[in-house]
Amino acid sequence: MQSGSGSTALSVTQINKQAGDLLGQVFGVVEVIGEISEHKRAASGHHYFALKDDRSQLRCAFFRGNAMRNRHPLREGEEVVVTGRLGIYTERGAYQLIVQSVAPVGEGRLAAEFERLKQRLLAEGLFDSEHKRPTPTLARRIAVISSDSGAAIHDVRVTLARRFPLARVTLFPVLVQGAESAAQLRAAVGQLSADDFDVALIVRGGGSLSDLWSFNDEGLVRAIHACPVPVISGVGHETDTTLCDLVADRRAATPTGAAELATPVTVVEMRERILRLAERGTAIWQGGFQARAQRVDDLRRGLDRHGPGERLRMDRYRLAGLLAPLHRQVERRIARRRQELNALRQRLEAGHPRRRLAALRDRLTMPRQALSAAIRADLGRREDHLTDLARRLLIARERLLPALRQRLDRVRPPRRVLFDRLRQERVHLDGLGRQLRALGPEQVQRRGYALIEALDGDDAGGQGVSLVKRATEVRELAARRGGQVPLRIRFHDEALRVDWQENESGD
Repeated sequence: MQSGSGSTALSVTQINKQAGDLLGQVFGVVEVIGEISEHKRAASGHHYFALKDDRSQLRCAFFRGNAMRNRHPLREGEEVVVTGRLGIYTERGAYQLIVQSVAPVGEGRLAAEFERLKQRLLAEGLFDSEHKRPTPTLARRIAVISSDSGAAIHDVRVTLARRFPLARVTLFPVLVQGAESAAQLRAAVGQLSADDFDVALIVRGGGSLSDLWSFNDEGLVRAIHACPVPVISGVGHETDTTLCDLVADRRAATPTGAAELATPVTVVEMRERILRLAERGTAIWQGGFQARAQRVDDLRRGLDRHGPGERLRMDRYRLAGLLAPLHRQVERRIARRRQELNALRQRLEAGHPRRRLAALRDRLTMPRQALSAAIRADLGRREDHLTDLARRLLIARERLLPALRQRLDRVRPPRRVLFDRLRQERVHLDGLGRQLRALGPEQVQRRGYALIEALDGDDAGGQGVSLVKRATEVRELAARRGGQVPLRIRFHDEALRVDWQENESGD
């Protein structure tokens, strides 16, 4: 926009947008501590509230996408740390904070402490992969460090019992939350011995960062690193990460996943492997047995070649040689009688009335087809004639109405004369309408004729319909659609849907 002095002026929207962009670029992502006030949740899922201290307040907008991902609920009057970007609401020109996440004040300090401790232990090499020990394939002695109540220990016990009930599971009950939890966890890890256990699980359910803080204890991390037994960590949910997860030999997303990692081979898989070994031993034994049986058969055949059985076998051969010509003679006589029977059957079939009836039916086919074609052609011509008459009547009607209006405008007759003339024209128009209806398709259908429409698809809802005037159109459609055409026959009272298919005789 050009002002009177020639300089370029900004609109209100432009200045608000540029000011908001400038705020975001200057401050970037900021963290603000304050108390939640005037919290409102819109029907769209967005949250709007004020963040205040004892002297001022800051308007905040927490949009639905970020709010759904945030684990901490918004509570009126709670002191929180809000992370986001500064901006300006363009429509009102209001200064506000676009919120990305909300966390209690304590969790912010814990997150910083977690990152500091993680970096220090990482620099010492406690999380290096070369210190990770492999977990055993068949763990017969499993130690579980967890609370003796709750869903986590229940899921672990159920999973271990289902996958490998042969394992001896020993529970070290500890507190998994609170001031004494870290000390109990360290003591439990210190009791593990390679002589007593094959693998150890340290598990608990999900929770906030403060709930899981005992599993970030530095002493516990060092105890797990020095533990002589391979340790599998299953703390929290899939999105939770603790220092125990990083130092453990293997990490699972959930307590159930830790139990599955401790039992990579299940009882069902062991049973299948034993069955395969048994089948292989059985096959080896059967192979040896068959070899010995073959040897016995060879010895028996040698005995048979030199015993009375061989003489009996030769006598059977001679008897078979005498019987063979007799069998061939009987078979030739049977074959001759079968040929005579087939000839009689063919003569009977040739003179059967069914064949004569089929021949007569074939002779009637051509006249019937010609009659059908003539009827269809006549119906098509009549339909075209009726359609042309209807079109002409409509054109005549459209032409007469403007002419009458012009004559009325020129003459300007008295009202009574005008009414009389209008009544006469209306009578004439009604006569034309009756003539049009008498010649229209509906009256033709009342006299016994029907309209045939070809459907473009399988639906009969009226979409993709074309009027069929000749039989050749149906055959052309059938040729394009694989031999079958869906048709709709409109009678006076009802429309029927049929599928037309040309048979071998051309009907």
